[in-house]
Amino acid sequence: MLKRLRAGAAAGRVTAARSGAVVRRKIVNPFFRIIRFVYWYRVASYLGGIDKKKLLSRIRLYGLCVLCVAFVSFFPSSYTFEDEVRPYYGDFAWSPTDPVRISPGSFSESGRGGLEQYVPKLRLMEYEIRQGDTLWSISRNFDLDPDSVISCNSFSNVHSIHEGDLILVPNIKGIFVSVEEGDTIFKYSSEYKIPPDFIMEVNGLFSNELVPGMKIFLPGGRFSQMERAYALGEAFEKPCRGRLTSRYGYRRDPFTGKRAFHTGVDIANRVGTKVLAAREGQVVFVGRRSGYGTVVIISHSFGYRTVYAHLSSTAVTRGQRITCGKTIGYIGNTGRSTGPHLHFEVWLKNRLIDPLTQTNMAVR
Repeated sequence: MLKRLRAGAAAGRVTAARSGAVVRRKIVNPFFRIIRFVYWYRVASYLGGIDKKKLLSRIRLYGLCVLCVAFVSFFPSSYTFEDEVRPYYGDFAWSPTDPVRISPGSFSESGRGGLEQYVPKLRLMEYEIRQGDTLWSISRNFDLDPDSVISCNSFSNVHSIHEGDLILVPNIKGIFVSVEEGDTIFKYSSEYKIPPDFIMEVNGLFSNELVPGMKIFLPGGRFSQMERAYALGEAFEKPCRGRLTSRYGYRRDPFTGKRAFHTGVDIANRVGTKVLAAREGQVVFVGRRSGYGTVVIISHSFGYRTVYAHLSSTAVTRGQRITCGKTIGYIGNTGRSTGPHLHFEVWLKNRLIDPLTQTNMAVR
């Protein structure tokens, strides 16, 4: 009896398997065949429309990107860089806790896994001017500021240095200053934002007392705008003696009483006071102009022009080359004027400039 039951179960399984195979053969298999046919047809048509060269180039590019990501991930030290040295010829401020490189090699290994800051000793080196050298190329080659090179030498004109000349070049960025009565280390430290220890160390000083007339070096110091203008030969001398009665900019017009722009500065003095050329150049105009009276205009290098107005008379002619300090006319009261004075203007490439930023007359 048991054998018959087992045989019947086996026969039932065989019958079910056969019926399932029949179902798959008649229904399922054709469905999958259709799906497989559509899939391979679309893939084949897609691959047939692709440019093999472009495909290979994309594979290479993606592979290279994967390799770069893997390289950066496993070897970080290969792409890390040291922090750049902060720019020196710009806004500058010393901080004792924040080391600043003032010369090559101004840091030393401390032996404790870090760097210690120290101030290098000041040295002045002789350098012979070569063909094609300029103040800026020399400064760049020695990793210095132009101010540093200028302060070590007495240039008559930094734009006309000659081949074969010997100049001094410091090994540290900074400037020399002449000590005046009452100057102290702490005064320079406050004015130039340099720690007093730095100044004393560089100059080999053991006391903060300074002797008038001596020169000291200020590491990291820079010229003021006026000092640099004089050093570069781009500033002007005061054109005449007298009292500064009106500045550049907006003021109340003395004739109308309304607010108006004053294009220069007025220097009052007696009629007949000499008017001097504020800088060497060439006279480009001598004559009268509406409102200005008798005028002399001088053209200078680098696109500068100076205007001298309200003159009583002139002492130069158009086209004449003149030197700085030469008499070009005399103070008068011609034109639109309320009294004897000189109206002085400074132009740079057809743009007005405040003469007090190009001369030192405000403190003379």
